[in-house]
Amino acid sequence: MARDSFTADSSLLSEQVHPARVSLDPAVENLSELTGPSHQASPSPNGQASIAHTDAGDSAPKVRFQFVATVAVAFAIVLLQMAQGILLARLLGPEGRGAYATAVLYAQMLLYIGLFGGLEVICRYAAEARVDQTQLRRAALWLGMTTGIITTAVVVVLAATMLPAEKRYLIPQAIIVSLSVMGQQVMLIMTAVDRGRGRFGPYNIRRVIAAAAFPVLLLIALPFTQIDVNLACWLFVGASVISMLACLTHLPKPFTGESHPSVPKLLKESRPYAVSMLVTDLFDRMDLFLVTWLVVLQEQGFYAAIVPVVYPLTVIPNTMGLFLFNAGADQERSLTTKDIHRILGSAIAVQTMMTVAFVILVGPVVRLLYGEAFEPAIEFAYWLAPASAIKGILQGLDSYLKGRGRPLSVLGCRIVAIVMMLIVTMLLLDSMGTVAVAVAALAGQVVCLIWFAAIVYADVQPERLS
Repeated sequence: MARDSFTADSSLLSEQVHPARVSLDPAVENLSELTGPSHQASPSPNGQASIAHTDAGDSAPKVRFQFVATVAVAFAIVLLQMAQGILLARLLGPEGRGAYATAVLYAQMLLYIGLFGGLEVICRYAAEARVDQTQLRRAALWLGMTTGIITTAVVVVLAATMLPAEKRYLIPQAIIVSLSVMGQQVMLIMTAVDRGRGRFGPYNIRRVIAAAAFPVLLLIALPFTQIDVNLACWLFVGASVISMLACLTHLPKPFTGESHPSVPKLLKESRPYAVSMLVTDLFDRMDLFLVTWLVVLQEQGFYAAIVPVVYPLTVIPNTMGLFLFNAGADQERSLTTKDIHRILGSAIAVQTMMTVAFVILVGPVVRLLYGEAFEPAIEFAYWLAPASAIKGILQGLDSYLKGRGRPLSVLGCRIVAIVMMLIVTMLLLDSMGTVAVAVAALAGQVVCLIWFAAIVYADVQPERLS
């Protein structure tokens, strides 16, 4: 399922939650990337996990407070993203919401892919006590600007050449949105310094600023003018600038001071993560891509509007990733098959209960908050809710495998899941219409859940027998 937001992720651009990040779009940060009490596990360039001391590890009570605060911020960002989704739907209507989703499609799809794995590398460097943090922040700035320029150029080309014929009139808006990419990528990479160092106070503040910027700008503009797709795109760009500026505070000489490591060195070390991110994000955004190409704007608007509604179903299992990443990276104690039984069983039970409650409540909630015009979107929620619930579990299992130094072990699974989504969509599109895409998203998540679980069980089995 895809990660709309100013992402709908924590990024400005996502249309759905991206488990491990924060941006101006409605998206949720992956809590599995938080740290433990006195150490932070972070992947090294060869894919192995390493443990580095962090500033946040000086005091156990302080770390507990930071953990609780970070989880609270994650929920706050979800609420901001849901409010943003409701606001956009109310202001633009179903067809306008579909047009906006089309305009942000390629910027959204390439936002994290275009980082080339730089976020993970910067996070690793930040976790090393010997690294000069001021120089590293400048290096992160230059890395984000470099990837931003490249990604923006690619987005412009795709926007100009790869939109359906009936939606090509939205090319100007898609190009406008491309201007937001650099600001978002700079914000994502620079906040990785705070995260890697365990400085969750500034980290959380910058996340909230990024998540709140777009809806606040919409509310400021509302009394003075009518909000249309074109203006929404420009405000989106403005929000990305605000998020970038928030990361430059307290950074002396951001453009003229010494930076280290160099951008070429960072890009070279980020290659393993870039491959993993490419396949992961293609899978996560495939449903939004299919909806853009296969259905009319009104149906696309219904689909895009419902995506933020299912965000909360990913938040609770995201916290599981916090423990599983560090558990996987722990060289002294390994998880056993019994541990995985307990963790996976608990996660499935909680997510099942949450999904049942969600399905019961979603109809009245959508009618109340979105209005009767968006009632057809409710049908999508019945399929996207379990898909989102499973996705949350996958984020936790993926965190464990990353902690074990196996970030590439699930690439084959995601490639198969993408193929499965394409096949299911094509088989069901004539009979089910747009709902076929939501069904395909659920099918892809189910395939991944079975495959991920098998990989995790195979990983712990030898340790249990030994």
